[in-house]
Order: sequence, then C-alpha cells, then structure tokens
Amino acid sequence: MTTEREIAPSPTQARDQLSGALTDSLGRDFPQDNQRADKPELALNLKQKTVKVRPAKQPSTVVSTVHAKEFAMHKRSILSNSTPLIPGSKMRAKTLLNQPIPTETTLKPWRQADEYTKLAAAVTPLYWMAMKKCWELKTFTLILSKELSDRIDNGDETALQYVRDQLTRRIPKAVGAGAQFLYGIEKAPGALAYESSRRRWHLHGLIIGPAGFSATGKTPLRMALQAIKGEADSDLMFQAPGEQIERDPRHSAICWSFYAVKNGLSVQINPAFAGAYELPPGKQTFISAQLRREAERWHTGREADLTFPKLIQDAPIGLYELAGVMF
Repeated sequence: MTTEREIAPSPTQARDQLSGALTDSLGRDFPQDNQRADKPELALNLKQKTVKVRPAKQPSTVVSTVHAKEFAMHKRSILSNSTPLIPGSKMRAKTLLNQPIPTETTLKPWRQADEYTKLAAAVTPLYWMAMKKCWELKTFTLILSKELSDRIDNGDETALQYVRDQLTRRIPKAVGAGAQFLYGIEKAPGALAYESSRRRWHLHGLIIGPAGFSATGKTPLRMALQAIKGEADSDLMFQAPGEQIERDPRHSAICWSFYAVKNGLSVQINPAFAGAYELPPGKQTFISAQLRREAERWHTGREADLTFPKLIQDAPIGLYELAGVMF
C-alpha cells in the first residue's frame, strides 16, 4: 500500500504582489485646478462646455474588488488544468476541468457566498490568530478509516456528522482552548487517482495550535484522532503552508483552502462533470464555530474597508492575544 504525500500548493510572485494593488488604488491624488480665478478665459470656456465628472470610486468597493480578485487568482491556480493527465505519469492534474476559470471581481455578501468562498474567507483570520498567539498554522490531510469511508460511499449523512462531532470534541481537548480549524472533504475521481490509491474519503484542512502540537509520535492530537483516521501513520499528515518553497504562508493557505474543495468547485463550474466526481451526501466543508463567526466578521469588514489591524483590534477579547505554551 502506497500513500501519496500531498504538498500544499503555493502562490506565484504575482499573487504575492496583489496586496500592493490595494495601496496603489487607494493612494491616487487628483490634480487641483488653481488657475481658473487667474484666467477668466478658462472660466468662460468651462461655462460653454459641460464637463461630466465621473463619481469617485468608493474605497470599500476597491477593497472588495481586490479581495475578490485575490480569491479568484488562488482558485484559478488550483483549477487551471496545466498538468496533462498521462497514464503512468507521476504528475497528476488536480481537476478534470479543461476550460477558462471564471474571474469574479466582486465579493458577495456573506449570506449569498457559497461554502467554498466562506472556507477561503476563514483562512486570513485563522492566520492572524496563529501569528498573534505565537502559534503554528498547519495544513493537514486526514484519510478516513475504511468503515467511515464506506458509510459515506453508501450515502450515510450521519457519517459526516460523526466526523465533525469527533473533531469538534477531540481537537480542543488535545490541542488546548483556542484551537481552531477548517476543512473540506473529498474523494479523488477515478480518472485522477493513482493506481495504488485506496480512494477513500479524506479531509484537507487548516488548523492552529501551540508549537509542537502536530509532532509525530503518540502525541495527544494524533491519539485523539485515531478513532476516525485510517490505519497507516501517513493517513494523518501536517505541513506548514509555503514551507518547502519559502512562499508567503497566508497566500499558500488560501490556495490550500481551494485545493480542499477542488472537486466541488469543478462541478460547480461545469455541472457536466457531476457524473465523474463523487461528492459527499451533505455539506462538503466545515469551519469551527468561533472561527466561522470571525470569518463572517472579516468578510463583512472587507466590504466596509476595514484594515487588518482594525479588525484585530475590534475582535473578541483574547482571540488574537499571546497564548501560553503547552508542549
């Protein structure tokens, strides 16, 4: 049995530079015409010709557009099928899509956003929680046990609820108060699976915790998740986003959040692929309760042109404060 190690996708330099677009778009100065009073002939010309003044673009609209484009770029990096599907090749395409990926330029209000956008929206507050607490942010892949995977294959929605309940109950006990996480659940389509793959349902997600919480061996977290994971040690893997190629961890984490739901996104973009993908009998994503509330607050704050420092300043007490060390 061979278990393929999945590496968190990384952003390009173009995506790293996106944040500069926001500063540039908000820093434009408009020239002032101070010569009208001194030159009557200019005033006369202006009176004779009506000049249409374009309404200034509101900063909140600019901010929303920048963040929408940020999401679109990361989504496109995952769903753009640049890797050919060659039989026997070690490299596999991430999706069956073979078409241009739509580019969204506006952020929809939280209640109108789909679950994939909400998952991505939770990444930035999760990143800042880890930074301010001096904790670690990790991607994770958890391959489910054969029993749980078979239950999902048979359309048992209670299996998804069982997985959520186990993670919600066991992670805080093992990692400590303040541990937050998110994930998407999927199963590789047959056309994209490796020959040695067991093709089980698995989770791709992000989690934060004190330094060392994801260490190998019989750690509290790994022991706590034995009830739902597969039999191999490699059925639960952690990695720091962007670690191997020294890229920005926040951008890499957003990429990973779209990677976690690439199957659902593929079918959303092209429903004709519905027969080629197996989607779970229920919701494909999960965000821990407090993180979900923060994701909504940040998403709404971006629409209102609030900066990261302002969003952190107005957060619930202790959420972005230095935490003690457990390990």
